[in-house]
Parts: sequence; C-alpha cells; structure tokens
Amino acid sequence: MARVLGVLRLSRASDESTSIVRQKAAIERWAESKGHVVIGWAEDVDVSGAIAPWERPELGQWLPSTIGKEVSDVERRLAWEASRVTEWDILCGWKLDRISRRVLHIAHLVEWASTCNKEISAAEEGFDLSSPMGKILFQLIAAFAEGELEAIKMRAKSSYVHLMKSGRWRGGFVPYGYRAEKDTEGEGWKLVPDEYGTETASVVREIVRRTIDGEATNAVCRWLNEEKIPTPLDAQRIRSGKEPKNSTWRVGNLLKMLRSHTLLGRVEMTEEVTLSDGRKEKRTRLVRDAEGLPLRRAEPLISEQEWEQLQAKLDENRRPESGNRYDRSPLLRVAFCMCGKAMYRNNGRTWMYYRCSSRNISGAECGQNEAIRADVLENTVRDAFLQAVGHAEIVRRVFRPGVDHTQDIAEVTRALAELREDREAGLYSTEAGKKEYREAYLRLEAKRETLAALPVLPDRWEETPTGETYRERWERLTSAAERNKELREAGVRAIVHKEELPKELPLMEVGETEGTVRHTLGRVELFLPRNIYDRVRGFAAEHIA
Repeated sequence: MARVLGVLRLSRASDESTSIVRQKAAIERWAESKGHVVIGWAEDVDVSGAIAPWERPELGQWLPSTIGKEVSDVERRLAWEASRVTEWDILCGWKLDRISRRVLHIAHLVEWASTCNKEISAAEEGFDLSSPMGKILFQLIAAFAEGELEAIKMRAKSSYVHLMKSGRWRGGFVPYGYRAEKDTEGEGWKLVPDEYGTETASVVREIVRRTIDGEATNAVCRWLNEEKIPTPLDAQRIRSGKEPKNSTWRVGNLLKMLRSHTLLGRVEMTEEVTLSDGRKEKRTRLVRDAEGLPLRRAEPLISEQEWEQLQAKLDENRRPESGNRYDRSPLLRVAFCMCGKAMYRNNGRTWMYYRCSSRNISGAECGQNEAIRADVLENTVRDAFLQAVGHAEIVRRVFRPGVDHTQDIAEVTRALAELREDREAGLYSTEAGKKEYREAYLRLEAKRETLAALPVLPDRWEETPTGETYRERWERLTSAAERNKELREAGVRAIVHKEELPKELPLMEVGETEGTVRHTLGRVELFLPRNIYDRVRGFAAEHIA
C-alpha cells in the first residue's frame, strides 16, 4: 500500500468539464483499485498548466523548489526539508495535463521522481513509469498537452485582439479611472470613465492636476495614502463586492499609471519579444487601428493638452536640478553660491544654515563663500520679494499645444517599420497574407503623405491673470514646499556672497540685467524678473487713477 497525493488543477473555476469534484472521484477510484490510500490533496484553482508544478501555490508545498535546477547539495537538502515530499509516495492527477502542460516540466518531474523513489501517475491514462515505454508514452502525451496549451493561447490572443479592435473590453484588470459596463448597444462589455461609486476618474484628474501644478510624485502618493483613497487593486475589489485589502499607493506604480496611454482611452499591449542575443524581454506598445494610428477604446480621462503637460512635468521632475521634492527647503533652487552651484539647507550646532553644494558634489568647499543662517536668508528673500512685488497680480503661464502632426507621422512610420519587421520575420508569407501586407502598407503610406501635407502651428505659452496678488497668495501658503514653488515660478534668484554688498543705491533704483531687477541686501544679491515690476506699475497706476 502506497501513500497517494492527489493533484487537482483548474485553469478557471467555471470549467465544469474538469471540475474538482470529478477529478477527486477519479483519483480516489484509481487509488482504491490499486490498494493505495490518498493522504492529501494539492488543489490549485485558477492556475495555468504552463506553471511548473513545483511553483504552484498548493502543489509547490509538496515538492522541492529545486526540481530541474542546478543547485548545490546544501540547497537541494534545504528545499527537500522545506517541502512535504516525505509525506507521499505517488503523485497522481486525473489526467496528465492536470499535473502540467509543459514537456520540459514533465521531463524534470519524471527524472526527479526516478532518483527519489517517487512515482508519477495519471488516473485515467494508466501510466507505468517503471518501464522505458511508459516513460516515452508519458512524454508523448505531455507533448500533445503542451500543443493544446499553445493552441489555447493563440485562440485567446486572437480573441483578445479582435475584442480590442472592436472597442470591447476583453476582461481582466480594469485600468484605474475606468469601470467595465455592459454594452447596451451591442454584445459584451465596454470601458467607461468611473464617475460614480469608487469615482476613480475624478481621482485620476486630481492626481494629474497636482502633478502639472508642480507637486512631486511622492507628495501626491503621500496625499493618496493620507486620504485613504483606494488603490487600483482595492477599487476593483470594491466594485466586485469584495473587501478591500487596504493596500498602499507606491511611487513606482503611480508613475507607471501616469505614463500609460490608457489615460487617453488608448489600448496598450504587453508582449514578450526575443532579442538578438536570445534574451526575452517584455515590452509595452500601443495597439493600432487599420490606419496605423493608436486605437481608442474608451472616452479619455484627460485631454491631449493635459497629457502633454503631464508628460513634460514628469520629464522635468526626473532631472536632479528640478528641485521638485516634497520636503524641499523654501530656497531650494532659488539660493545660489557665487560659484554658480545651488545652496542647500543643513543642520548646524545651534542653527540651520545654507551652504554651497560643492562640498556634497566634489567633497571640497568652493572657497568663494561661507555658510549663512537659514532664517536670515529666508527672511531676507521673503521680505524683499513681498516689498518689491507683493502688490503684483500673479500671472500663470499656460501651455497651448500647437497643431503639429509630427507625432502622428512618427506613429505611422513606426507602424510601417513594424509591418516590415513582421514580413521579414516570416509573417504574411501566404498569398492572402502578401495581399493583406501590401494593402496595409499602401494605406499607411497614403496616411503619412496626407499628414505631411497638413499645416503646422508651433506650441505657445499664454499668460493668464489669476486675480490674486503675490502677497495674498503668500499668506495662504502653509508649507515650505509651497513657498519654494511660488518663488521658483515667479523667477526669483538669490546669489549669496562671501561679504556684504554696498548699499549706496536705494532698493528700487538698482540697475537691470537681462530683463531682471537687482537688489543688494547685505550678503544677498536678489534678482527679480522685470515683467513683475511692470505689473506692479500697472496696479499702482490703476489705483491712483
């Protein structure tokens, strides 16, 4: 009498033809007919047959994790001791594909079993692995199982592409900001902005607004967590009627979401490609329509203009000199040393000080300056800024994208290149395929010529008055990061000198340099943009009149 471990697996819980109950009954009948006893079950539901048996959630607990791997004797022993392999003698599945659909996995498992006095069996396929013919038959059937798996994948991929190109939702994880709804005008499901219930569409727009306004991604992430806003995973669980896991927003995942074209309602597809050196790599690309342009399957969450501004801000935040940090000091990227390097706030024995960053960069002082107390420098810059331009109305620069089809032309050119790559790789080799290739190529070339002939207007910036003065705005600011952002957007720049500067000229009468007004304040040389003063004069003239 041998101890039998029953192996149960379903790729989908709704697959009635190979239900868990049916599999169990078959294995129990087989064990009873052989005089064996079933000591346990390894039940894996919603698990693909492509996953190695020793990597599956349940079956993996009964097998060493080192099967099929070149490891040391110590690692092999530790893996053996960590598993429940000593509790069974025969591993039995209803059919071979319940154990695995991969020939390589089967081969590794059989080889391991033969060296460890274990047996592998299939209840309804009657294998005798003690004989060479049994092993050959076992691997032949495994090969058919793997072929069936590949056929399933091809059918799934074909269905996936068809559903996307018809604008329907294929199922799976819903992009954040959307929800899946039954299509009332046709079959299947479609994606629509999530405007009620979890209301993730409004969350996306607020995230985008904060980012464009200058908040760092980690600051936005902190806000999301402090407000306990459900993450994409939890939002989907809530919509499905499940309890949320109270997961945490993370910067990396947030950046990935903000870089995704799904914000524009477009479709992205992740594929595994084989590189020239044989390595495999996953790449994400846009799905294109028959004209070679990005396929749109849902209403966009943000406008094209907001998308361009968002990507530009994310690119800017990647640069070290952007100064866009959540915990930044009030004068980060505002105060500079005489040598040209930025000054950073550091702890001293009794005070905070601003020091030249040359020491942090090269390990040595620049020799052209000395530290200055943080409160002295910050108060000097604040008082001079508000005294000089506090009554000026704040004007925000708004980016207005022009009419430029360069990106569309690039998309079409890329689609043409992909078509050529597919043709060179052996696709479109049949007569029908060749015809399809020629028609698609001609359509794309015609599209590119049409786009190239359209007029082009450059991008531009427009100045929009806010109706609020700098002093009014300053009184509403509560954090150092907000004050720093206001100073940088106003174009304020402070140069700290080693010694005090002469004060013989009045504050407002000092000369101009490259569109700026210069003030001397002790060791500080302050530069403010000339256009702010123009607004101050306009304000004064209006009130005097």
